[in-house]
Amino acid sequence: MSDRRIFVDYIARTEGDGAIDIVIGPNGEIKKARWEVWEPPRFFEAFLVGRKYDEIPEMVQRICGICPHGHHLAAVRAVERAMGVKVSRQTTLLRELLHYGDWIQSHTLHVYCLAAPDYLGYESVLAMAGNEELLPVVKQALSLKRLGNDMSVLIQGNEIQNRTSVVGGFTAVPSGSELRKIKERLKEAKDFAVATVRLGAKVASQDPYPQLVRKCEHVSLREEGKYPINGGRLVSTEGLNVPDWEYPEWLIEKHVPGCNCKHAIVKGRDSFLVGPLARVNNNFDLLSKDAQAIAKEVGFTVPDFNPFHSIIARGIELVHAIDTAMELIDELGDPVYEEPKYEIKAGEGYAVTEAARGICCHGGRIDKDGVCQKWDIVAPTSRNVYNLEKDFEYFVPKLLNLSDEELTLKCEMMIRNYDPCQSCATHSIKVNLRREA
Repeated sequence: MSDRRIFVDYIARTEGDGAIDIVIGPNGEIKKARWEVWEPPRFFEAFLVGRKYDEIPEMVQRICGICPHGHHLAAVRAVERAMGVKVSRQTTLLRELLHYGDWIQSHTLHVYCLAAPDYLGYESVLAMAGNEELLPVVKQALSLKRLGNDMSVLIQGNEIQNRTSVVGGFTAVPSGSELRKIKERLKEAKDFAVATVRLGAKVASQDPYPQLVRKCEHVSLREEGKYPINGGRLVSTEGLNVPDWEYPEWLIEKHVPGCNCKHAIVKGRDSFLVGPLARVNNNFDLLSKDAQAIAKEVGFTVPDFNPFHSIIARGIELVHAIDTAMELIDELGDPVYEEPKYEIKAGEGYAVTEAARGICCHGGRIDKDGVCQKWDIVAPTSRNVYNLEKDFEYFVPKLLNLSDEELTLKCEMMIRNYDPCQSCATHSIKVNLRREA
């Protein structure tokens, strides 16, 4: 008997370029299981060197058009830590509200445009919209995504690239009346978010998904008294519990040949998973009451190690994001402009945010003139690559009875479970920068 090969040179409904290459031996053994990220290195870490401190958050948000907020907010907090900058309560609330808007648009995009077509048997969301029964659902999903984008426009002046969020605060703030209009739209969207959880639970209960469980370490932030989004400690289902600024020491990267993305492990252990499923597993008790209630209603319990349940976790976080965003708007009331004030100082700082698809890490060193001397960027997807390859090794032997076409689809779905952003994940190994006089 000859080897069986599953090869997909371009994975649809993901961001960026990557390939699946799996070789199965005649006895069902996995000889090769690779997720090969071919997206070219972006070299952001190299060209940030020599730039001013306030340019760093502006530039890194251009790494990605889907999760720019995670990169921007991690970088701005890292700069603030390096220079000892303290921000006001209002700034903290506005940043959280901005980031929750990003979660809303990103989770909605993933559930309905990227994942649902797989589970419902359609080639794309456009094909789903061709079904008269599903057309209203698609329209509601696009409306909810628009709401998340509009939250970004209101707070930062743009859907994707920020204009107002800076080191130390904001250059402009929304009015209370504008925020309250957003709150009314959030109220109207709540029922659809709850329905999203029910949809995820329904499709993920279909055969063979309930059997596809692999226990692995789940890593996320955890913040005292509230669900983590813009800070906290790094925790895991295996007992990791360290300050977020220690991520370079505990989350280790290593180069692998033939891939523009590094593999990541927890120090002294193995691969790990980041993202909505990890956050919910580590922070279920901090979800909003309604998010916890709908999770229990559909039978979702923690810890859950089924990667195909990430669609449920995203729905649960949608409910939580809407609930929390409304609370943030109430606390903000009528924001007033506060001029960012701080002194430029030399220092080193690292920070982690929870982008929609998992922990986003930034940090580096700034000199006394505010010039960047080094910068480190680790996006969520690069944390997940090694873990996904282990998923392939574990799950594919359980699905060998499927045709090549069906098995290929299941492998693509495994990747889409992680909602990968392969443009973010590319990570240069070493860059020697020389400036000629």
